[in-house]
Amino acid sequence: MKSLWKIIGRLLLIVAGLVVPLLALEMGVHLLGLAPPADPDPAIWEPHPLFGWWHIPHNGGIFHSSYNEFEAEVQINARGLRDREIGYDNPTGAFRILSLADSFGEALQVDLADTYHKQLETLLADSLNRPVEVLNAGVGGWGTDQEAIFYVAEGFRYQPDIVLLAFFTRNDAVNNYGPLEIARNGGSQQKEFFTLSQDGKLIPPVVQEKQTVFTELNQVNTGFGQPLTPDIDENAPPLLGLSDTLWRGLALYRFLVPYLRDIPAVIQWLGPSGILGGEGVVRAGHPATPIPFFVYQSPPDEDFEAAWALTEAIIVRLRDEVEQRGARLVVVIVAAPEQVYPEAWARTLAAHPAMQTLNWDLAAPNRRLAGFLAKQGIPYLDLLPVFREAALKPDSPSLHFRHDQHWTVEGHRLAAPAIHDFLMQEISLGVGK
Repeated sequence: MKSLWKIIGRLLLIVAGLVVPLLALEMGVHLLGLAPPADPDPAIWEPHPLFGWWHIPHNGGIFHSSYNEFEAEVQINARGLRDREIGYDNPTGAFRILSLADSFGEALQVDLADTYHKQLETLLADSLNRPVEVLNAGVGGWGTDQEAIFYVAEGFRYQPDIVLLAFFTRNDAVNNYGPLEIARNGGSQQKEFFTLSQDGKLIPPVVQEKQTVFTELNQVNTGFGQPLTPDIDENAPPLLGLSDTLWRGLALYRFLVPYLRDIPAVIQWLGPSGILGGEGVVRAGHPATPIPFFVYQSPPDEDFEAAWALTEAIIVRLRDEVEQRGARLVVVIVAAPEQVYPEAWARTLAAHPAMQTLNWDLAAPNRRLAGFLAKQGIPYLDLLPVFREAALKPDSPSLHFRHDQHWTVEGHRLAAPAIHDFLMQEISLGVGK
C-alpha cells in the first residue's frame, strides 16, 4: 500500500511540475498583454459575383495583429470602400485619384489617416492648392484582374482624373493566373480568371451567380490574402473545436499559435488536426514552398511566363478602359519586404531548404514590369529603390511589420511623399484632366 501511495505521490509531483509552470506562463502572458485578444477581427469581406470578394458596407471595428504588432480601427463606408463616406458626385470639384490596390492599399494595419492615400491627399492638396480626394479601393488578396474589373464595374463612377494602380511584386502576377493562384491556395478557387486566346486576346472571366468556394487566404506565407473563415462541415478536423476553446480561454495558446503556424514543419505536422485553428488547417493544404516566391526565380518557368503575359494584357486593357473615360492610368510598384531587407530573404531561404539550390533575382519582377510599362507609355514609380535606400540608413525605423509584412506607419509615411513627387511630375506633363 505504501508503494502505491508513493507512486501516486510521484505522479502528482510530475503533474504539478507540468501544470504550475504552465499556469505561471499563462498568468505572465496575460498580465504582460503579450497575446492578441480572444475575439476575432471583425468580418468585413463577403463573396461577390464579379470581384470574388468585396467589403461589407458599414462593417468594421478594431483589427489586431496575431503577434501584437499593431491595432487599427477599420470602417467600411456605404459603397464598400475602406474610406470615409465619398459619393460618386464631386460637388467641390476636387482633383480625384482612384487608388486600386490589394492589402497594401486596404492597409488594415494602420488607421485611415496614416495610410498613404490620406497622406497623399493632404500633400497633393497643398501642392495643387485645390481640393484633392484619393479614394481607397484597396481590397486584401485582390489581383490586378479584380482591380480592373472593379474599375469597369464601379470605379469609373467616381469620375477620377487619375487611376493609381499599386502592383505588389511578390504575388500580383500569381493572383491573376488561375493555375498558379489555385495551386497557391492548395487547390481552392476563390474567383474566376481571365485567360488569353491563342492569338493573345484577353478573354474575360465568367460571372458567377453565387460564389460557392470561399476559403481562407493565407496572409503571411502565401501572399498577403485576408483571414477569412473557411467552411466547416461534418468532415472538419477533429481538434478544430478544441482549438477554438483554447483560443478563447488561454492567453498562452493565443501567444504561441501564430509563431507555430509560421514553422513549415509544424504546420505540415499539426495543421491538419485543427489544433492550430482554421488558418492552420488551410495552411497545411498549401504547398510546402510558397508559390509566390518563385516570381524571383531566374529565369522564370513556363507558368510564370504565362502569368506575366496575362498580367500585362490585363494592365493594357485597364489602361484602355481608363483612357476611354478621359482619365489616365499610372502605376506604383510596391516592393515586398524580402526585396528590401536581406535578412528577410535569408529567413525565407532558411525556412524553405528546397529553395536554396535555385537561382534567384529579387529585382527581376520590378525590371520586367518597368520595361513593359515603359514600352506601353504607362507612367510608373518603382518604390523598391526608395525603400532600400531608407532601410540602409542608420537607426531607420522598420518600414514593414516583421510578421504581418505590410507597411508600418513609417512605411506609409515614406511611400506617400514619393508618390506625391511622382504624381506632381506627371500632372505637370498633363496626366489627368
